Amino acid sequence: MRITPEQASAFHCPRWEELPKLLLYMDQVILVLEEALSLFVEEKENVVTSTMINNYVKQKVILPPVQKKYGREQLAQLMVVCLLKKVLSINEIAGLMELMIARFSPQEAYDSFCSALENALVKAFTHKEWVAPPAAEGGEAAVVAQSAALAALMGKLVVEDCLAAAAPAKPAPPQKKPAAKAQAQKGEPAEAQKEPAGQNIK
Repeated sequence: MRITPEQASAFHCPRWEELPKLLLYMDQVILVLEEALSLFVEEKENVVTSTMINNYVKQKVILPPVQKKYGREQLAQLMVVCLLKKVLSINEIAGLMELMIARFSPQEAYDSFCSALENALVKAFTHKEWVAPPAAEGGEAAVVAQSAALAALMGKLVVEDCLAAAAPAKPAPPQKKPAAKAQAQKGEPAEAQKEPAGQNIK
């Protein structure tokens, strides 16, 4: 997976107020997450699946849906889970979110995560310094833990980027020649059929 400096600089994680205000069904939730987080997955990789979301609900990592519909808080929780599952266990992610919610409101915690994510991405892939907004600053254990988790995520992404850049290009598979063409090259008509053994042609 490659992330260019331009992509890192342009990435915007949708804030709480930018998330859909209406409750969404499962397939709509998946579409929102795929659009928002496509930068962080391979071309044919799924950001999340319905099975994963159901498991996160069963494990009480995200809030259960209301009449099979999901709201902003569940979307925000899924954004965090989908990113940090690359480097943390589900239990660790749940613990980190609990720390943040104990210190901030759900909106403040999520918006702080978005700002910290963008900041970490810029630092990792453009080598530029971007000062996080004051709301994301502080020495609280929750913020320190969040910063460490994002640093681990960026480290993994940088490793993947380096490996992708160093990987040799795969040669194109050889194309098989059509049967008719192969026979013509041997000096045989394409329609020629072998006569059974012992049968003479007059």
